[in-house]
Amino acid sequence: MEKFVIFDMDGVLVDSEPIHMELEKLLFKQLNIDVSTTLHHSFVGMAPKRVWEKLIQEFNLTHTVEELFQLEKEVKHAELQARQIQCIPAVDTLLATLKENGYRLSVASSSPHLIIDLVLEKLDFRHYFDYVVSSEDVRDGKPSPDIFLEVAQRYQVAPSQFIVIEDSSNGVKAAKAAGMKCIGYKSANSGNQDLSLADLVTEDFSQLHLEDFEKLRKDASNV
Repeated sequence: MEKFVIFDMDGVLVDSEPIHMELEKLLFKQLNIDVSTTLHHSFVGMAPKRVWEKLIQEFNLTHTVEELFQLEKEVKHAELQARQIQCIPAVDTLLATLKENGYRLSVASSSPHLIIDLVLEKLDFRHYFDYVVSSEDVRDGKPSPDIFLEVAQRYQVAPSQFIVIEDSSNGVKAAKAAGMKCIGYKSANSGNQDLSLADLVTEDFSQLHLEDFEKLRKDASNV
């Protein structure tokens, strides 16, 4: 039987959450809106368009979702292009180990394809993944399950066969709503995220072993 793992990107593959937070704060300042740290952290893992919908409603902004999304995308792409970015510690080893042991890997990220493609290219990770799915590819982004169900649909495999790795409350909720097993990655740079719905939580990818994935797969098959 084939084995499947879906990786979130920001905060799981790449240590980019601080960059996103920094640039979003600059955008908020330009828009003259005061977004609290708690509210800002609640957006981690959420699809950008959904974030802007909430902010337009909260602060009565006159811009359209599409205008703000395009502005955010351009600003972040330029900054990520200019900066050195690093993968999350030990995730490169984890990717190689899973691939060598027959796991089929994919990415499901709230970021737009423009950002995902840039990050995967800079990290030289693209070759690990069969599919790369963005919130742009589905109707509703995280915390809705659509993005994970889209990956399952592309493989033509039942959602219960997948293990998802996520660093955000929104991502974990989406994975569980899709009927998938989920590993929560607790990152200090992702803010105070509630990962309690995850089947397993780790703070260090070097402490994740093949046995952990096999146990989750076995648990899923026994349901």
